[in-house]
Amino acid sequence: MSVPFASVAVEQGPDQPPERCRILVLNHHRDALGELVEGLRRSGFPVDVAESLAETEVRLDDAPPDVTILNPLVLEPGCVELELIERLQLRSRPVPVILLVDDPEAVRRVFSPRLPLCDFLLKSAAGNEAAQRVQLALHTRDRFLALHERARELEGQVSVDFKTDLLSERYFRRVLELEFKRARRHRTPLSLLLLDVDDFKSINDRADYAFGDEVLRQVATNLKRNIRETDFAARFGGDEFVLLLPHTTPAEAVQTAMRIRSRVARSEVANERYTRTVTLSIGIDTFDGRRDATPEDLKRRANMALQQAKRRGKNQVWLYSDEPATGADGRGPDQMEDAGRERDRDDPPSHSAEGG
Repeated sequence: MSVPFASVAVEQGPDQPPERCRILVLNHHRDALGELVEGLRRSGFPVDVAESLAETEVRLDDAPPDVTILNPLVLEPGCVELELIERLQLRSRPVPVILLVDDPEAVRRVFSPRLPLCDFLLKSAAGNEAAQRVQLALHTRDRFLALHERARELEGQVSVDFKTDLLSERYFRRVLELEFKRARRHRTPLSLLLLDVDDFKSINDRADYAFGDEVLRQVATNLKRNIRETDFAARFGGDEFVLLLPHTTPAEAVQTAMRIRSRVARSEVANERYTRTVTLSIGIDTFDGRRDATPEDLKRRANMALQQAKRRGKNQVWLYSDEPATGADGRGPDQMEDAGRERDRDDPPSHSAEGG
């Protein structure tokens, strides 16, 4: 195993620290790190120091640091100190961590993909070497973020989402414009469903990103199995999906949503390390082909219905209505759930590509 960036040459010297960066030194082992801290400050880096887990949690709650230097009390896989650092990691903004160790072999034992930017530094290192490693960590993070942004741009230019094999968000927007015009021209109903994976952030926090991706893939598979060939399914952001159902009335849209919600909730996502039951919240709006509206109105109202489903306890379907406490066909959420269960059990709907 190679340490991610310990051997990469520094392109900018430590005398050029980025503006407004924040270095957090977690000296839980309480070694004498005064020279290292002063060396960082002489190089222009603002440094905060915490010497206990309680103090660290307070510092992390204040604001996430740009770089963390961790002198752990115990350096073992799954230790509390590493879990604290892992919780800081976001795909869009990873926080580099530099581990202070006596023996570089210790880093191999704790290396994890949940710490994408991880380096090490011997405790005997001088302050100027620490400053170089911090500068390198910041430079590597910036390159990582630039690549991440470029990947998002390229992903938006393709028609298929590479993780789920559904339509990409950008391509779906074009489809929505065309189908909306068609529905208006022929005065036929067009239903839009926004689907959100409930508590998806906790899935990533408690498992890992690879398992989160597997959750998205299995939800996408369920969507494709429960719509017609003439319908459209797309990934719409991180953990949201969208379905566009031409020639579909509100009642038919609710029927489809109920079936999808029920089948996802009855299945488990599992790999060799994690098992999770997944639920969906679904918001619906339908354009009747006649009223004055736009594609943006359709999405906005479906999103309002989705938020209502979330507020009502998640794992629910909600049809947009101008009456705030009313669900599909004038019924409240409990009645909608009962109606959906009856349809799932007794009468597989013709709207489905597979039926029951």
